[in-house]
Amino acid sequence: MKKHLLSVGLVMSLAYGWLTGSLGAESLNASAVVPSEVVGPQIVKGSKVTLLYVISVPGYVDGDVSEFVQGEHEIFPALEQVIVGMKPQEEKKVELSAAEGFGVHDDRKKMNVPKTVLPPGAKKGDVLQNLNGDLATVEHVTDTMAVLDYNHPLAGKPLMVRLKVLKVENP
Repeated sequence: MKKHLLSVGLVMSLAYGWLTGSLGAESLNASAVVPSEVVGPQIVKGSKVTLLYVISVPGYVDGDVSEFVQGEHEIFPALEQVIVGMKPQEEKKVELSAAEGFGVHDDRKKMNVPKTVLPPGAKKGDVLQNLNGDLATVEHVTDTMAVLDYNHPLAGKPLMVRLKVLKVENP
């Protein structure tokens, strides 16, 4: 389960500055290259890890701080593999294929529904939640029908992920 540790606004401003290079290393209390004197526990299976991440694709940037237990499949498996052995303050840039990220786009996850089942004023691009808690993006709306897409908005897109290990607690 992901645990949000900072406000979204603060995280996004830190993440954007870090991603674009406009935020100096001193602002994150770290340097771009980890000095040899920085020591700490390495990430191993069972480590409780606090991680700053920024996911980007053309036209989209999102970031957050996440806390998870390594090896419990709470993050993308490809990311679990690349962070093994990392220490606090280390950073990595990882390219994930669509399959390694949010999966390939699946047209079978689109559904035609009567417009009457949508909330009043729903329009193309809105993200709605059904009674089961599933999220869908409104892809198209006519006078009588709508198309809902249950794919993740980043499905089918390769991702660039920047990671910074903030804290590691070993079992």
